[in-house]
Amino acid sequence: MPILKAVIDTNVMISMAFAKEGVAKTLKNLIADNAFTMVTSKAILKELYEVLHYPHILKRFKPKKSDINEFIGVIIENALITKGTYSAQGITEDPRDDMFIACALEGDAEYIVSRDPHLRNIKHFQRIQIIDATTFVEKVTGKKT
Repeated sequence: MPILKAVIDTNVMISMAFAKEGVAKTLKNLIADNAFTMVTSKAILKELYEVLHYPHILKRFKPKKSDINEFIGVIIENALITKGTYSAQGITEDPRDDMFIACALEGDAEYIVSRDPHLRNIKHFQRIQIIDATTFVEKVTGKKT
């Protein structure tokens, strides 16, 4: 069976960064174990870095700089990073979410994993399914969570 490819939305990655248990922790472990191919882009990584440094994130989770760098390092080490040559515009209600569609198209991903309603309401775009983290973990592991 071919390995699945998925783009992970920033909101799910933030949950993964600080998860100690649950679906987000499982997803983080699946990335580290190369159980699927995570597809990302420089634009997504830039957004992730910025969000991880938002004052409310720093106040709530109190991460060390080394923890943030380690998490981003794991993603960079294990992900397929697209060149960023694809562009998508006007697909979602929030123009900032179009970068996830563009990344999935460029990286030939079958899934976008997200909690964002602007993406989730689309459900499908061309060959890409837009699903939540629980459903994706079940697809990768073959087990109900």
